[in-house]
Amino acid sequence: MATLRERLRAHRRQKRMRLLRLIVTLAVVCTGAVKGWEYIHQPGFAFGSINISGSQQLTQADIIRLSGSPEPFNLFNASLSRVQEALSHDIRFQNAAVRYSFPATVNVSVEERVPALYVANSYRSYLQVDYDGLVMKVTTGIPDSQAPLVTGLKCGNVYLGDKISSSGVMHILFFLHKLDGDARNRISEIAVDDKQQVTLRMRSSLPVLLGTVSELPDKAHLFMTVFNEIKNKNIKAEYINLKFAKPYIKLKQ
Repeated sequence: MATLRERLRAHRRQKRMRLLRLIVTLAVVCTGAVKGWEYIHQPGFAFGSINISGSQQLTQADIIRLSGSPEPFNLFNASLSRVQEALSHDIRFQNAAVRYSFPATVNVSVEERVPALYVANSYRSYLQVDYDGLVMKVTTGIPDSQAPLVTGLKCGNVYLGDKISSSGVMHILFFLHKLDGDARNRISEIAVDDKQQVTLRMRSSLPVLLGTVSELPDKAHLFMTVFNEIKNKNIKAEYINLKFAKPYIKLKQ
């Protein structure tokens, strides 16, 4: 029969063996975790997907580049905060949201800025401006037909990403913002003369006299009323005068 000393010695051996097994197990687990971490972060390991909504300009390649992940896309190597920060400072977009969706999807939702008008600046270029007055693009050639051209006003030394400070241009933007999409799309030119009188020229070449540029925001409702009347009744007009409270429509002979 084992003595007390022998039993204590055997118990201590068992404790040492259990501790040794625990240490070995932890070492194996840690080694596996490190190897697994290295594996899922290695170049060429693809994991996750990207979903983009609200933009035709933004691509998955753009999001991968902004996230810091090499291609193919690896969610473990991607920084969604970097993507959010970059898109928030991209002047093409008015709003941007980047969210993770379980199990492995990155959802990118953006709202693109919409061009409201073109106006010349002082260095012989044209500014593409959105409805908030932000310069979206600077062009040296004749602007395209995405938005009406403002003539008779210039914006000085304004550059990409700047906000327009011209009160005349801001009055025009407020006016355009109050119109519906169909009416805005039919305006080709907004001419301001040396007396600050404004004439809209529709794409059908129909001129619309609106009064002074500072009055424009208050003329939007009247313009929409007359515009819808002419469109719905297919009225053939030579010109429209909205300078006064009562509109005048000169009919074609």
